[in-house]
Parts: sequence; C-alpha cells; structure tokens
Amino acid sequence: MIKIRLEAKKAATLFTRQEGMALVLVIIFSGALMALGASVITYAVLERKIAVYNNSDIRLYYIVEGGLETGIAVLREDFYFESELNGTIGGGAYTIYFSDQYQHYSPNRVDEEGEEYYENQDQVRFVRCLGLLGNHSKTMSIAVSINEQGQVRVIRWYRLFPSN
Repeated sequence: MIKIRLEAKKAATLFTRQEGMALVLVIIFSGALMALGASVITYAVLERKIAVYNNSDIRLYYIVEGGLETGIAVLREDFYFESELNGTIGGGAYTIYFSDQYQHYSPNRVDEEGEEYYENQDQVRFVRCLGLLGNHSKTMSIAVSINEQGQVRVIRWYRLFPSN
C-alpha cells in the first residue's frame, strides 16, 4: 500500500515540475505542423490530378470537334460518302462514321435530349466521331443537311457521349 502511494506521489510530481515542459510543447507543435504539411501536400497532388484530367478532357473535345469538321468537309465534296475515316490530330486519334441513321435515339423517335431526330430523310446525314486520347475517349454526333443549291450545313450538334 505504501509502495502504491509513493508511485502516485512520483507521478503527481512529474506533472507539476517545470523541467521538460518545453520539450512536450515542441513535440505537440511539430506534430501539428507535420499534419498541416501532409494535408497541404495531399491537396496539391489532388489539384494536379484534376488539372491533368481537365487538360486531357479539353484536348479530347477538340480532337472530336476536329474530326467532325473533317467529316463536314468530306460531305461538302460527296454528300453520300459512306466509308469511315481515321486521322490523328493534337496527339490523339479520331474515327469518323457517316450514316443515314442517328445512333443514339430511343424507340419513341426522340433523341437523348427529347428532341425528334431526322432519320430517313434524303437530305439529312449523320456524322459521328469517336476521339481517343490515351485511355480516354468521347463521341460526338452531328446532323448535316444539304439544300437545293448543294450547300451543306450543320442542323444539330448532339451532346458528348463518354465512350468508357
């Protein structure tokens, strides 16, 4: 019993003495700074990943748009062109598909945005472009028409479809 009282008395004096308190404060302060530094580094790494993804997404958008512009140029020469075209631009690749039928419609004759599509009209063609950049891909479709004077114009740009 006496031994327990002596141990308790020793422990109580440890917290009332002034020696070593600066070391405890330095350890606590260093731990807080290390935690703050780790969170700042984590934040910076995540922001970099977001910036890289956004950059590749924008580049991919322009690759697909460039492919569609190529498709429009081909249809200006031959409106009923059927083959698929492949090309590279900006470090990526694209494939252009020409069709008389829109690929992304629902059974009730409207597209994914709820608007009626232009299938089976002689003066309307669809151009679909699949763009690839690294492991990412996107698809965009457009509806193109030709008038009596032979001028080709885009009547509808459809929204982007992620391919993966």
